[in-house]
Amino acid sequence: MLFTAFFSDKGTPKTGLTPLISIVKVDGTVSINAQAMTEISLGFYKYDWAGYDEDQDYVISADGTATLTGNDRYAYATNETGGVGNILKISKNKWQIINNQLILYDDDGSTALYTFNLTDSGGNASMKNVFKRTPV
Repeated sequence: MLFTAFFSDKGTPKTGLTPLISIVKVDGTVSINAQAMTEISLGFYKYDWAGYDEDQDYVISADGTATLTGNDRYAYATNETGGVGNILKISKNKWQIINNQLILYDDDGSTALYTFNLTDSGGNASMKNVFKRTPV
């Protein structure tokens, strides 16, 4: 997973830094502690983390180091995987309509992530003229 951060000095993109990134699971477990980021260009820096788990939620802090002050020094983020990871799965994986239900599958193509009851505009179960989907 590629993490990026932007640093500026009083509004001007800051180059030539060696920012340090820390990544912590929301349960408090430190996954990455103060590792150097690589400069991209125009104030942007990156860190490519091979150990990323899309099913985990992380908080991220990047320290532009003491050469920056105040609000310019730190960049913060979260990956919000609970939503983002599943949005990617829903977008790329198999789905089916069976017995008036829409089923959205996980990566393996057989484990249901989400199931919705399908109804027409009158609220009747339907596989034709679907008007509404309701989570099961």
